[in-house]
Amino acid sequence: MQARLWRLLPRPRCLHTLASSFSLPSHGLLNSRPALSHDAPLLSDSNAWRKVRSATAAGPSGPWNLHVPTIHSLQPIQQLVVTASGPDRPGIVARLTKQVLECGGNVAESRMARLAGDFTILMLITFDVTTARKAEQLQNSLLQIEGLQVSTRWTSDESERETQPLRKFRRISLHGADNPGLVYNVTEYLFRHGINIENLETHTEEAPFGGTTLFMMEGLIAMPVKLSTSKLIHNLDTLQTTLGVDITISNIPIPAHHKFLTASPAQSVV
Repeated sequence: MQARLWRLLPRPRCLHTLASSFSLPSHGLLNSRPALSHDAPLLSDSNAWRKVRSATAAGPSGPWNLHVPTIHSLQPIQQLVVTASGPDRPGIVARLTKQVLECGGNVAESRMARLAGDFTILMLITFDVTTARKAEQLQNSLLQIEGLQVSTRWTSDESERETQPLRKFRRISLHGADNPGLVYNVTEYLFRHGINIENLETHTEEAPFGGTTLFMMEGLIAMPVKLSTSKLIHNLDTLQTTLGVDITISNIPIPAHHKFLTASPAQSVV
């Protein structure tokens, strides 16, 4: 309840009130009120803190008689995927995110990396119903950033996720000498077993001794519930021998807030 009430306060007031409450015990912040002048900054903090405390103590409705929005009354959002790449230079992220802010968007998730001499950005931008009309303005403004190639697309319909089968999540890791075709052979194997790749990262590095280049791959996969993990690991032995690498599959908790998942984690089984 207290967390909900905090969301009803303006953000600057929340931050300032929290800072004051950390510097003083809650009873100290409340008891200091009578000694404060009417224009003291701490007075408004004390008043805000008293309202949160008293509303919590008074029960769900509190003395404010406020309507606390539930998840069912939240405004729907639209999600825009932005992909951008170009020659690396300072300020790319700052300029791109400034455009997002000015158009009323919010960066929900992002992946950024420097690849050779280029910088690549993948962002999930959210808009509520009041700012969705500015999404087209954002798309146009991003295209004006010099030296940056940008593409945008709206995410798939959320209702499509309901048809996804139950899945269990596993971590996959690969380590070995770098050779052409490693990513293809592993991902093709996963595809043949109906396994979806949720995210995947690869990189190379020089071996500590000798001139060998090592290849590393880490990823999150979603397996059909009926597919046995132990059977998958056993079948990977042949692939490991063929490729000359080590491949491991390990259990992980369900990624509760992974927004790039193609199905709701609440429908998944570990």
